[in-house]
Amino acid sequence: MSSLLDAAERITSLVTGRQSQHLEVPSADSAALLSVTAHHISEKMGEPVVLTVLVSHPRAISRRDYLNQEASFSLTADDGTTRKWSGFISSFSKIKTTNDFVSYEIVVKSHLARLQGIRDTKIYQHKTIPQILEAILVRHKFKPHQYLFRLRGVYPQTLFRFQYAQDDLAYLQMLMTKWGIYLYVEETEYGDRIVFADDIDHYIYDPDRAVPYRENAGMEASIESVYELACRTFVVPQAMVVADYNPDKAWERFKAEENVAPQDPTTYGKPYIYGTAHLDQAEAQRKAQLYHEEAICWQVVFEGRSNVQELRCGRVFRTDAELPDAEDGLVVVEVTHGGARDKAYSNTFKAIPASRRFRLKIDESKWPKIAGTLSGRVTSPDKYKYAYLTAAGYYTVRFDVDFDEWPKGGESVPLRLAKPFAGALQTGFHFPGLDDTEVVIGFRDGDPDKPELLGFHHNSQAVDHITNDRRWLSRNVIRTQSNNKLRMEDWAGEEGIKLSTEHSGKSQLSLGHLVDSNLKHRGAGYELRSDGHGALRAGSGMLVSTDKQERAEGKQLDVTAAMNQLEIVNAQADGLAQAAAVANAEIADLKAENQWLKSSVNELKEAVMLLSSPKGIAMATPDRVTIGAGKDVNVATSAGFNVSALENVVMAATDALSLFAQKLGVKIYSARGPVRIQAQSDAMELVAQQNMQLCSAAGTMTANAANGVVISGGGSAYIKVQGDNVEIGGAGNLILKIIEIQKEGPGALSMPLPKFNQTNIANNEKFVLTDELTDRPLAGRAYFIKLPDGKIIEGVTNKMGETLVTQDQVAQGMILRLKKASGI
Repeated sequence: MSSLLDAAERITSLVTGRQSQHLEVPSADSAALLSVTAHHISEKMGEPVVLTVLVSHPRAISRRDYLNQEASFSLTADDGTTRKWSGFISSFSKIKTTNDFVSYEIVVKSHLARLQGIRDTKIYQHKTIPQILEAILVRHKFKPHQYLFRLRGVYPQTLFRFQYAQDDLAYLQMLMTKWGIYLYVEETEYGDRIVFADDIDHYIYDPDRAVPYRENAGMEASIESVYELACRTFVVPQAMVVADYNPDKAWERFKAEENVAPQDPTTYGKPYIYGTAHLDQAEAQRKAQLYHEEAICWQVVFEGRSNVQELRCGRVFRTDAELPDAEDGLVVVEVTHGGARDKAYSNTFKAIPASRRFRLKIDESKWPKIAGTLSGRVTSPDKYKYAYLTAAGYYTVRFDVDFDEWPKGGESVPLRLAKPFAGALQTGFHFPGLDDTEVVIGFRDGDPDKPELLGFHHNSQAVDHITNDRRWLSRNVIRTQSNNKLRMEDWAGEEGIKLSTEHSGKSQLSLGHLVDSNLKHRGAGYELRSDGHGALRAGSGMLVSTDKQERAEGKQLDVTAAMNQLEIVNAQADGLAQAAAVANAEIADLKAENQWLKSSVNELKEAVMLLSSPKGIAMATPDRVTIGAGKDVNVATSAGFNVSALENVVMAATDALSLFAQKLGVKIYSARGPVRIQAQSDAMELVAQQNMQLCSAAGTMTANAANGVVISGGGSAYIKVQGDNVEIGGAGNLILKIIEIQKEGPGALSMPLPKFNQTNIANNEKFVLTDELTDRPLAGRAYFIKLPDGKIIEGVTNKMGETLVTQDQVAQGMILRLKKASGI
């Protein structure tokens, strides 16, 4: 550049008249006196055009009139054709001052350079790549005539793209590189225009341009020609292999291999690139093709020098030189123009075969990676009360770096949440993130376009529920928004666990050291409580025991203590039963009882409930206690069996009621009220081995029988009262020890006999259920009886297949049905 300046200074005062190079700045009046002494113009595919112009002016001019102003530079050839470049002044420098003029260096860039240096962080959602490119330009106030899309490819809508800490031009270039789009800048009547393209037919072919190739001719003749041309070739990969994983299509990883030059023997190797962010197999093929097109694009590069002023990026031209690798001509991908007052115009250029698709060079090292995390907030429409989730369990979040306006609940695409455990068959666990909860956002492969949620944070507005406050630092707690809670306390000597919910008046299970809300001790062991309903169910059997198992070393179904106690009392009951059998009393079916204990109760082999306690079992209620059994109820004790009632004690049996006392007898007392013993349909026996006493302390004792009363004293003597007669007989004497005997006329005493009106009511009616085919009784079969009054009677037939209903129920009429497995 200094040589250009020196040359300009030497001839500035010598050259007058019309200039072939001219800089226009419409907003500055002083620009009319600018004199261009030298220029340097750089054009590259995908880059802004940069013009460095050395000018002089008779006096000093202000940067305010030039810097950031629109400008254009024109270059007129000897044949009168003019080439023009437009843009804005990005740099204005005063470089030398003399008595006659002031020299300046002015840098003009095409408007695409407006995107340079504007670092930004933005989120794009539900847009295609061309739409994102256009959105960037529109944000910089580009007008529609300043850009043009000439695209052949189909660009699907992308759900999420994240520009992170990149200037807008770098981000635009990265998107183009990833998707096989390139751009060049062309001049129109309205100024510079950006052209986005993606295929060879978007090169500039018209008018057809054939340029002669003449070594050194450009220095000696005024005709336009290429006078230097070198061809550089490189070994590039034979094919490209790409792969990536899409969590939304997790059944396979998408891998693809592409070779766009299968007939080229100069290629070698198949580089493998993972993480190209494709979502399916078709996109994987496209990515692999793009990566190989980029390699093939730069396999053959022509470098040359010429004085063809028309050369610009995207322009196709041919030469008369034989070019085996470019039979369809060359397309310019880079060109640098230069000239001065004392130096003829020339350019250097780079070109590739026009038959190859141009692709920007892929350099992933320049693409941003997010190695750490970002913060965000869970969002939802209208502050949704619960977790606002998708069908896949994903969350919508607002990135804290993003200040754009979005619909509530639409600040990002739904993001999946990483969890400490998540597995197949819907295994794992989930704690919902509520609206405005702070999230930790990570990025798979470090790619800004692959965000996912790593977890949640407390902050000053949503403080941690476990701090050093109230000595809670030893607690491990899981707590939900409704105060459903699992708390595990590790404070030495006060270890405990609590599982609770506010529903049903604080339903909770507490284990270990029990405390209240103020950490005040209120017990130890465990407590299961609720102000609502409670139920304990165990379909295979339940053991409720206070028998101690040190440190939980015993087996779960260790019923040894309970079975030992049952065996003891059953052995005692068996002894009593034998004594009762000798006395001809009714005895309990202890054989069935013992069999049941062994086959069902022991080790809870069937669905039974066993209660066991070494220090007793107590039950208390101010209301009723009901015990119901489909079979026997056996009560056996090693000591007494006491029943007390402030009102009545009632015992009833369908068959027999038997009371047996082995040692101390049977005592029946009534402090008030009569004692009645009746056999209402059969005989009664009062028998004693020793003396028997019948006595009335303050009344009359009466013996009355419908068929007579007989008194016998153990010999042949007797007294028989029957009907109207009294008979006294015996083989011995009749001794009367009295003062006087009176004989009078006939007398009579009529004594009423009791009537037992309920005798017939208590009778049972039995129906026998039999199998239709075998005619055998159906034992143990559940039945259902409906009476006319709507009353329902349910039961199970006995071993003879018999049901049980009363006679009056039969008289009312009834419907008898059997129960099936699926219902009535």
